Amino acid sequence: MSDKRNIFIGTSVHRWNDNRIFYKEAISLAKRFNVQLHAPADFDQKSLNGVKIFGLPIWKKESDRKKIRKELWVRLKKNTNTDIFIFHDPELIWIGIKVAVFSDIKVIYDIHEDTIQSIRRKKWLTPLNKLIAIIGYSLLQGLSKPIFNHYLLAEDSYKNFIKSKTTVIHNYPIKKEWPKEKEKIFDLVYLGDVTEDRGGLLMIDLLSTLTHIYPEVKLALVGKIEANVNLLINKRVNELKLENHVRIFGYMNYPDAMEIVCKSKIGLCLLKQVKNYIHSYPTKLFDYMQVGVPYVCSNFPLYEELLNECQAGILVEPLNVKGTANEILDLLNNTEKYDRMSQNGINILKNNYNWASQEKKLITVINSIKCS
Repeated sequence: MSDKRNIFIGTSVHRWNDNRIFYKEAISLAKRFNVQLHAPADFDQKSLNGVKIFGLPIWKKESDRKKIRKELWVRLKKNTNTDIFIFHDPELIWIGIKVAVFSDIKVIYDIHEDTIQSIRRKKWLTPLNKLIAIIGYSLLQGLSKPIFNHYLLAEDSYKNFIKSKTTVIHNYPIKKEWPKEKEKIFDLVYLGDVTEDRGGLLMIDLLSTLTHIYPEVKLALVGKIEANVNLLINKRVNELKLENHVRIFGYMNYPDAMEIVCKSKIGLCLLKQVKNYIHSYPTKLFDYMQVGVPYVCSNFPLYEELLNECQAGILVEPLNVKGTANEILDLLNNTEKYDRMSQNGINILKNNYNWASQEKKLITVINSIKCS
């Protein structure tokens, strides 16, 4: 049953077709409510799956986003019929506060990451700038708590810093029957933003080690790569003469990215020991399992809990490149073990870890908010 309430979803950082923002939350909400999505895009306006999408400028560097935030604020003031504002970026928290204070619009903050830890990892900020950013954000987050109507949390661990008016909306995949490709083009695949902390260079070193035993091995890197990391990766690839062993796809629309995953044998998730990663589920593990691609991931306790339940992958010490290579070779050469893990992943995603359960929680949150 449709509801006449108007929801304005805003992001200055993520592209309009972000998997969580558009494919999951916006489309789910559009089944019941009137939904507008304002996000960086290469078009001005279009409607898709019941969502009215309004493009914001695509940014190249962080300073570009100042104009995007101003434009978003202007649009919010013009949209006088907005009932609920949902935003997705820490840098929009001040806009959220202004909306909550100066209008009748209800405000929901969807928190994707531990922002304080994220600031600490920004290598281009000086220690003083990091301290200023952390203090400033902490003050704004504290100010938001009594006036925001609700917080959506992508991980259970985020309850450590947002303790009330919260609902955990996990980033589980949308249940879909993906084609089970008989011909696998890539032996290894990585899905997601490629950074040093997420194992960008580690995967190239791993690939080099594997070529000594498995000369035909191929790796697909699917996800956004920052310019400096791209340079480092290409330099390492050239030094190790791996040009014919790795394909860098860059950012791709989620359905297109998943087609590459379907054509791959093993999914990689070799994250380094960063606090944000240790206490958060990597969405890529669920994406791999959904299409029957066994995974090799870092041996963090949270990931071990998931693995013990699903039995769809292998834990490794990410910095032990030789040990990881041996585990991958064993999995590639053991058909019975590979097939068992593949089917285990498909089964648990079909029955447990899928978006349907999270969509229900999201709708419940919106229905609980009383609009004037």
